[in-house]
Amino acid sequence: MFGMVINMEDSAIEVSESPVPGILLASTFRSPYGYYTYRPNGTRDWLITYTLSGSGIYSINNRIHRCSPGDLFLLSPGTPHNYRTAENEVWHFMWAHFVPNPTWSDLLHLPRRDEGLFHLHISRNDIRRRVIAAFRRIIRNCVAPDEFQDRLAQNAMEELLLHLARYNAQFHRSTLDSRILSTLEFLNNNMQQTHTVERLASRVLLSPSRFAHLFKSETGDSVIETLLKIRLRHASRLLAHTTLSVAEVSDNIGFRDPLYFSKQFSSFFGMSPTAYRRKNFDNLEALKQ
Repeated sequence: MFGMVINMEDSAIEVSESPVPGILLASTFRSPYGYYTYRPNGTRDWLITYTLSGSGIYSINNRIHRCSPGDLFLLSPGTPHNYRTAENEVWHFMWAHFVPNPTWSDLLHLPRRDEGLFHLHISRNDIRRRVIAAFRRIIRNCVAPDEFQDRLAQNAMEELLLHLARYNAQFHRSTLDSRILSTLEFLNNNMQQTHTVERLASRVLLSPSRFAHLFKSETGDSVIETLLKIRLRHASRLLAHTTLSVAEVSDNIGFRDPLYFSKQFSSFFGMSPTAYRRKNFDNLEALKQ
């Protein structure tokens, strides 16, 4: 694994190297107390770990985050950190370093635990089994991969992120304040309309300031940010599964300016609407062959 295994009693701590970006690497790791990885500049890719047994500790800006069985941690690029096996423990975990496909951007929005650190505790056994199975497929296809194994590993990585995003959405939605849940359903069903905080607040009998604060605390995003994500995700489905023009897609989701829509879509997905449609078309044609 990337990083040096060191003795906690050593006075000199060796700094681990960051992995080469653009390569998907994964494995399992089991180590007793004394294992320690230190990256003062973070990594150049994303790191995901899932604890199978034992306990580990992440440290971000001297803040401690303990991980136990069922805990999944996701670390964004460039986040200074260290992690280690907890005292008197043997930490057994699965890990992967990866550079996301641009279409995975919406799958990385897990609950934020700290600066650059995201966390999801998986309590359901069926989801744990799916996460472990996807991780194992990633690891299996990362061993001396050829072109096809590399694609299989990428597919398994996307499957893993999809399981996490779906579980997070289901769990989070079930715990939302009923007024915020009602607002989200209203926005999803009326994304073409022009919305204001004042009118949305009035629907659920709250003042605009109270509503805006509650919405942000419940969802992690402002009303405007949430509506933008709802519109852009629906746009991606229209681009992938219909023949509507970019201008028609823009109008369908509530954007009156196609150029502004294209700019927002490119920022969110990492490619233009036309490139996104072409990529999905190419993937579909490849599957037919």
